[in-house]
Amino acid sequence: MVYRGRPSKSCRDCRRRDIKCDKKTEGCSQCSRAGLVCPGYRNPKELIIFNESDATIERVSGRRPVPISSSPNPLSTRLLPTVMQRAKGLYVSQYVRELPATSIFSFMQIFYPPIVHPIPLLETVTRAIFMANFSFSHGCHVALYQARAMYGSALKMTRKAIQLPEEAMLDRTVFAVILMCVFERLANFGNDALVNPHSHLSGACELMSLRGNTQFANRHSPIMLLHLTEIVVLDCLAREVDAPLQFLALRRMAAENGVDTSALKWRFWDIMLRYVQLESSLRLGLCSEAMLRANQLDAELEDLACGLPSFVSRRKSPAPLNHSSIGPVIYPDSLSLMRWNNIRVVRLILAKIIREQFAQIISSSSDHASTAHWLCESNRRAVDLAADI
Repeated sequence: MVYRGRPSKSCRDCRRRDIKCDKKTEGCSQCSRAGLVCPGYRNPKELIIFNESDATIERVSGRRPVPISSSPNPLSTRLLPTVMQRAKGLYVSQYVRELPATSIFSFMQIFYPPIVHPIPLLETVTRAIFMANFSFSHGCHVALYQARAMYGSALKMTRKAIQLPEEAMLDRTVFAVILMCVFERLANFGNDALVNPHSHLSGACELMSLRGNTQFANRHSPIMLLHLTEIVVLDCLAREVDAPLQFLALRRMAAENGVDTSALKWRFWDIMLRYVQLESSLRLGLCSEAMLRANQLDAELEDLACGLPSFVSRRKSPAPLNHSSIGPVIYPDSLSLMRWNNIRVVRLILAKIIREQFAQIISSSSDHASTAHWLCESNRRAVDLAADI
């Protein structure tokens, strides 16, 4: 039984004839003119009860036409995942649930499941990252619009959070600011005059500096510093600038507090940071030790590659003639392939720097044989690296 609303105040005959009833006390005028006895009026406080028994439902359902579906087993849209669910699944599968503990953003798991917080900054930024990554991967403009809207909300929450000293020192606040740097890259804010894509990068360095030495006793802070290093290096290479002094001071603070940087990823990004400084020196014309520094970085990268999973080189060990052109993957996984190629690309750039420095000194050098040997060795190494990519 369901409530159908308040009943009409008109008499029964006027309702049946669908005319307006004047509802006079002694009887309505419409019934008098029609020569009818007015049956009177109902109590307006009564309820109209509609019979919804099982028998009635079954009888009415039998009269309704059965909808014809184009598919034999249609799937209700309510059972399909939302765009946010798909975006979250994509991001987590790509960047969070990797096997190595040092994979990008694997430490996001420490913030899950999310707790109820008065300023849901991290949750808002994370959802914006999900949608921005989904838009970047699938070209979904609707997802990018929603991501930008969430980013706008996160900006207001960030201003509110950094005004509270206790809130600004939390891991979740620092991590949220780091994620905002990533979002600004994904959402392509570089050409947006209203947004400074580097402000949150310097803000993240500032927040970590304010946290002082005690933060490195927390196992999460060194991991966040590692990812901040990655973002700073990529930003410096993109803008062709030197590493910020505040960030270098933060790195020295971490080293003084005994942060373990022996992992492969730490070593790689430490080399990349020194490569950024080498490029900055070359732009300033400080080339006196550029070749030695480039050779040293190349040797360290070659040593670092020894710790990567081995692979089968088809150039050095060609497949049989009857082997499929597709063939098995020569790397154990995609992460190993990415790491090998990252090292190769940087070594190729270093080889280019070495050749350029040789070209400058070969005219003034008297030992042409030694110089030619170094130049030939650099070219051979570059060819081998390019062939394996």
